[in-house]
Amino acid sequence: MNQFLRLAVRIKHLCEALELRVQREHAEVHETAELLRGCHLENSRSRDQIQIGPETRVRSHLFVYGHGGRISVGSECYLGHRTEIWSAASVSIGNRVLIAHDVQIVDCTAHSQDPLERIHHYRRIIKSGHPRSAKELPGVFAAPITIEDDVWISFGCTILKGVSIGARSIIAANSIVLRDVPPDTIYMNKVEPVMRRRNGTPTGDTDQTS
Repeated sequence: MNQFLRLAVRIKHLCEALELRVQREHAEVHETAELLRGCHLENSRSRDQIQIGPETRVRSHLFVYGHGGRISVGSECYLGHRTEIWSAASVSIGNRVLIAHDVQIVDCTAHSQDPLERIHHYRRIIKSGHPRSAKELPGVFAAPITIEDDVWISFGCTILKGVSIGARSIIAANSIVLRDVPPDTIYMNKVEPVMRRRNGTPTGDTDQTS
């Protein structure tokens, strides 16, 4: 039985190594970069839409939409386990950037706020995959994300569209980054519940949005 278990483990490791080798076909990966267990690259367009620099190690899921988007990662970076980086515009990550596990970096709204547009988009994905043209995505908006050199993003953070994080800054665990972060800054936030109706009217006195 132990022999069978060892053989099964060996086969599993060989399959994982083969899968990681196949992943390199979906991106321009520097020869010294490492795609580690948990890494998954999704790119239905040209390989240069995902670029991974020297000595960088990736355990994350990088996804470029069919209609647009680009992800570039500099040298000596680490992208942690279960981290998701999705691009419909561009996500630019500098050098020596450390991104922990369970981080979400998304440069678009993914779906329309209009329920009919949203379900139509969903049905289209199920039937024929992600749309290949932005014209097929009414109500979806995207804006570039820039993460400069030597940034550290701790676990559980969310980085939303249009944000720039300056060099050497630190994003504290579980923060939601909604605005630009200057260089050499420690960013942290405590998010209070905010509710509003879809038509913009408040649901109570706690609504602080405008």
